[in-house]
Amino acid sequence: MKILFADSGSTKTHWALVEQLPGLPKMIRSAQTQGLNPLYVTKEQITATIRQVLADMGGADARPDELRFYGSGCSGERVAVVEHALRAALTPITKVVVESDLMGAALALKTKGQQSSTERFIACIMGTGSIAALFDPSTHTLQPMPALGYILGDEGSGAWFGRQLLGDYLKGQMPERVRQAFEDDYGVITPESAIKHVYQMPCSNRYLATFAAFLGRHLSLGYVEDLAYRGTDEFWRRNVMRIADMDGGEDVVDVRLVGSLAWALRSIILKVAESHGYVVTQVIKDPIEGLI
Repeated sequence: MKILFADSGSTKTHWALVEQLPGLPKMIRSAQTQGLNPLYVTKEQITATIRQVLADMGGADARPDELRFYGSGCSGERVAVVEHALRAALTPITKVVVESDLMGAALALKTKGQQSSTERFIACIMGTGSIAALFDPSTHTLQPMPALGYILGDEGSGAWFGRQLLGDYLKGQMPERVRQAFEDDYGVITPESAIKHVYQMPCSNRYLATFAAFLGRHLSLGYVEDLAYRGTDEFWRRNVMRIADMDGGEDVVDVRLVGSLAWALRSIILKVAESHGYVVTQVIKDPIEGLI
């Protein structure tokens, strides 16, 4: 029995092919590709990507019996679009399950050590985008706060932090030491170049999110620490704390997070959570770790 897992965000997709044979440990083959958010890529790009993944993993020997795809942007009618694009590269007998990246994150966070949670908790993603939801492990149901994307929402996301950093850099509002570190990491960026990437080229959220890595590398700088705290607090106030308004969310204080940004800012996240009366019980960098 071969199962291919995919955790797909707006920036990257992690793939893991798991084969379980009687009496033997799991065999895992992995790969990483571009993000396959159907808001930003075409059906043809999704099909071409999975074909390449299967070829790289071994061709016919890598054909899975089941594909479980958890992806950013996979909701509503877009689920069928992604499923159709994936099936175009798979055998007719392959079972295909397409769900949101938030469900993938919640399922990955459900398991702590060797124990599976049964109590409700708040599942969060802090990566290129951000979102929070009340998750009930007993029924596998999610009640999310609307993420609204990087223009209207996504507080505390990679795109949100990238926008703040790039804006401060271009407007000359970074301390000199921070500006120098920023240029050491990314080179000199002109307003013309930034405007072209943000307003004229596709996937500007990915472009902005590339600058968020600066936070994790330079968290010891006062400006960076303050920005990290401000963005995380904004995410908490506008997303996590609003879970209390939902049916059944009034007393839930257990918060669990996934995402490269959550991992990089986990020390800040713990402080923000405590300041608002919440307890962070789990932070993992990559949901695929908990899915397989």
